[in-house]
Order: sequence, then C-alpha cells, then structure tokens
Amino acid sequence: MMHVVVIGGGHAGIEAAHIAARMGMATTLLTMNLDQIGQMSCNPSIGGVGKGHMVRELDALGGAMGRLIDATGIHFRILNESRGVAVRGPRAQADKVKYRMAARRVLEHAEHLKLRQGTAAGLVWRLGTRGLRGVELLDGSLIPCDAVVLTSGTFLNGRILIGDRRLEAGRAGEPASTHLAEQLRSLGLRHRRLKTGTSPRLARGSIDFTRLQIQPGDDPPRPFSFFSPGIPQPQVPCHIVHTTAETERIVRENLPKSSLYGGHIEGIGPRYCPSIEDKFVKFPNKGRHQVFVEPESLETEEIYLAGLSTSMPPEVQVQMVRSLPGFEVAEILRPGYAIEYDSFDPLQLRRDLSVEGLDGVWFAGQVNGTTGYEEAAGQGLLAGINAVRWLRDREPIILARDQAYIGVMVDDLVTKGTDEPYRMLTARAEHRLGLACDLADGRLLEVAREVGALLPEELTRMEAKVVRRHRTKVLCEEAWVTQTSAFGPIATGAGVRLESGLTLSDLFRRQQIGPVEADACLALLEGWDLESPGWHHATERDLLLFDLRYAPYRDREAKLLEGQRGWDHVRIPSDLRVEQLHGISREALEKLVLHRPETLGQASRIPGITPAAVTLLHLFIHRLRSI
Repeated sequence: MMHVVVIGGGHAGIEAAHIAARMGMATTLLTMNLDQIGQMSCNPSIGGVGKGHMVRELDALGGAMGRLIDATGIHFRILNESRGVAVRGPRAQADKVKYRMAARRVLEHAEHLKLRQGTAAGLVWRLGTRGLRGVELLDGSLIPCDAVVLTSGTFLNGRILIGDRRLEAGRAGEPASTHLAEQLRSLGLRHRRLKTGTSPRLARGSIDFTRLQIQPGDDPPRPFSFFSPGIPQPQVPCHIVHTTAETERIVRENLPKSSLYGGHIEGIGPRYCPSIEDKFVKFPNKGRHQVFVEPESLETEEIYLAGLSTSMPPEVQVQMVRSLPGFEVAEILRPGYAIEYDSFDPLQLRRDLSVEGLDGVWFAGQVNGTTGYEEAAGQGLLAGINAVRWLRDREPIILARDQAYIGVMVDDLVTKGTDEPYRMLTARAEHRLGLACDLADGRLLEVAREVGALLPEELTRMEAKVVRRHRTKVLCEEAWVTQTSAFGPIATGAGVRLESGLTLSDLFRRQQIGPVEADACLALLEGWDLESPGWHHATERDLLLFDLRYAPYRDREAKLLEGQRGWDHVRIPSDLRVEQLHGISREALEKLVLHRPETLGQASRIPGITPAAVTLLHLFIHRLRSI
C-alpha cells in the first residue's frame, strides 16, 4: 500500500495530512510533540484581507482551517467591509488552547491517518535521490513511505534571539531540527536565513482595560467555513492602544540591545509585519503605532500584544509595555522574541510544490519562504493533494492566478521566488475582482470535484448554492420594473426615474439602489426568502449587486486574460538547453536558468523577461517540436 508521511504538525502539516487522508491515502503525520499540533506561536488569529480569502479557498477544497477556527474562534470581524466585496476579508481571534485541541482531535479521528511523535533525521532514497524509501528518525527507526511533504516551519536550524541571547530552538520550549536541515543543505539546495518574531504575552489582571479603546466583534459572527453550522464559543471583545513618545524613547535608547539592531540576526524579516524596533527606525515621522490587545484563550489569562513584536531583552520589554496607557503595572508572562531559521529557495520547486531533483518530496509553508498560518495552510493543502495525485499517476492540481489567491501565492513563489518572508496581500492578485472570498465555493467547485476530498453532502450543498445564484440572476434579468409593477414604488422611492421600464438587473446596477432597496426587491422574487444550509441572505445580496455592477470591468479583465492564458498552456520542454539559445539577452538567459519556468506564462511573469524574449522562446520551442 502506498503511504505519505507529512513532517511537521503546524498549519501546513495539518492541511497536508488532513487532505491526503480525506483523499483515501494512507498517511502518517510525524511531529516532535503531539501536544503542540496546531500551535499558534505568534498572533492567535486566522484570516484577514488576502489571508481570509485563502482560508475560504482551502475550505472549499476540503481543508480543515475554516472549520477549526469556526469551532474555536472567540472574536470574529469582517475587515474592509465598507470597501467592497472583492477586498473584504474575514478574520477571527482563536482560543489557541481549544484550537490546538480541536486540530489534534480532527486528525486523530480522520480515517487513513496516523499520528507519530518523533524527530526526522533525514530522508532515505534507494539510489541517490531517486526512489524514496522513507523517513529516518533520530532514534534510528525508519517510517517507510512513497512520498514526503515537508512542513518544518521555523524548526530547520532554528535559533531564538532575545537581546544578545541565542538559543537553539524551533520555537520557545522546543528543540530545533538540525540533522534534517544539514541533509537538505548537503544535497545542494539553495537556502537562506529568514527571521520572524513574536510579541510579549501579558497577564490580563495587570491591564487597565478601561483606558483602552474597545473593539467589539461582529454580531452575529459569520463563520469562515461554508459548512459550519454556527459559532459555538462565547464571543469577547478585543482592544486597541497606541505607543507613546515614552515608548519611542525607550526603544531608541536601547536599540543596540535589540537582537536585530545589535547585529545578532542574520535572517531577513517580514516587510509587512515589522518589529516595534523597525517601526520606529523606518517610520520616524509616524509618531505613534497601533497595538491590538487580544485575548489568547478563554482558558488562560494571557493577552497578546499584536503589533509589538520585539527581540529586546526582557527588562527592556517591561519598560516598553509599561509605557503604554493602561499598562503602567502590566506583568509580562512570556517575553517576545525573534527567531531565525533555514528556508529554501522556492525557485527549486515545481508548480505542484514538489522539489526539483528530490524524488517524492514536496515542501510547504515557511520552509518555502512564506510567513503566516494561512499561507502555510494553503501550501500544505496543495502539497498534500499533489503528493497523493503523483502516487496515483494523475496530473497535479495547479490553481491559476485568476482562480484562487492560493494560486497567486504559489505562482509568485515558484516563478519569482522571494528574498524575504512572503505574505499574501490582495494587491498581489491582478484578477482580484473575480476572487471575492465569498465566491470561493462556486469558483472552485470543479476543482473540488476533481480533488474528491469533500463529502457527497458537502459537494451537493456547494452545487445547490451555485444553482440558486444562477437562478436568481436569471430571475433578475427576466423581471420587468415599471411604475405599475411591484418593484415600481421601491425604485421611485430611491430616486430612479422609470420612463420606459428596465429589468431588475439594470435597476440593481444603479448606484441609488442600496441594500435596503435591493432586499425589498429580492423579497418579491420567487424562492429568494427560502432558508437553506450555507445561504446567508445579506452576503448573497451583496454578491449579486457586486456581480451586476462590476461585470463590465470583469469582462475587460477576462479579455486581457485570454491573451495571457495561451502562454500558460505552452510547456517549456525539460530538455531545452535555455543557456544555449541565441538572440536572447544574457540577462534574460540568466533569469530563465535561475527560475526554470515550466510554461511560457511563468516565463513572462519573471521580472526582467521582456515580451520579445518570450516570443523568441516560443519560436525555439516550436522548432524543437518540429524536429
């Protein structure tokens, strides 16, 4: 029987193991500590703008993260709600204790899946790096397998830094993975050191919350998953505070004591999640910085300060924290720290996230240079799916850039690479008008059928929602709005002149029609008010208005996309010696050799590759095929 081993119990590992098992493949998840599966080492939250889109996408394909956060979330908010359907994103604060327990419970009860505690020492092949035999553990035992998904997070040669102190660790309280890291280096894989960080955790009772700005969650909270029946946990508010001039003074006077500015850190940190030291140095005119005060769990008294990531010595962290209003006597339970670790150049990956030159191996998560639970989960899901499909001799699942944010992320990684921790942003998606997170179920329906990880009733629910959306659009096209029709008073009340009449779809395209008027009109349509699983009337109304009003922009985008799609279907032969081609500039040749694009579409997206170079490359491929 064929067997997949997933190394690592973080968010990438959870998704890889979970989806492989749901696809019916015998799977083992190997982790150093079974009690730390699903641990949230940094901010205990899921989602946000861009990130929330990916959680909805992996949920539509059978992933676990959306359901886990719905079961354990204690504060839900839709971000960017006023800015439009395309860029709004769900976010939830997790009860990190319950999240970890729920993740383990899901895996323990998954058919075809076994959990194993141990540390991977290396991968074993039959001949060189061909014919994978299994994973060797530090205790000398071997887990036989046919494919491996490596989701090592920050553990490969991990090092924690607090001030001038260095600790060999994958995260606080857990050892680093050095043997596997050294094996991967010895195989010639290009690697780099990256850095991330975390904020101090405080005792709730030592904070004066009356002096903080309260940030309530949505009421009622909306689930992440398309399949969740509701939100079971009690909901609690978060709070906001701002740094002060005293905070800045303390940071600036102690910069030499910081691991980052004291010269103790080699790794490159995330541009979009800087430490508090970086914020004051790189944004000197900002004045003050926002800090989110977020509960970690209903089971503990720990509070997380999102936005105050630091590698200062503990005594300096105390001064920094106590300079915040309401934190004058605050107690730090766990100091913040920086961590640097080995990651491997994602340009060494194929589009299915398998590693070029290593038979039967897939990489997912921070090992590929990304940062964030959601980015890791999206990669883990695709790596798990494609490892299974490879073993079954089936074509890999490749999500296109106009199909999913997960597809944007993977294409960015394997085509452009990254020299800093990669974070998903909506600005990275050039086709984001069609990538609204609430439409992920319909957008990925065909892929979900192909993957086969959803239960039959789950797939049926997705199909029914798509059918109902289509039927609503048809009814809107057929409904006629005149002064004497049932819709007439609603339209004239909104200031719309009805001279010769118009369709309900045309009425909805008018900016005078807001949610109240749209709801009143839709209530007149047959079947709109029917309740059904997963159908949220306000969301579906917003999606309908969005679809009708932005159709011209999407049509224009689709025409541009058609020209690009042709390149994505032209594969570059693996035996084409790019470096020997004539007529292409040396710079372009060097980039093609480094990035190793699999298709002309990928080649066209490499920075510095001109359309002329792609056209010449296409000509060379055509000549090679005709020989």
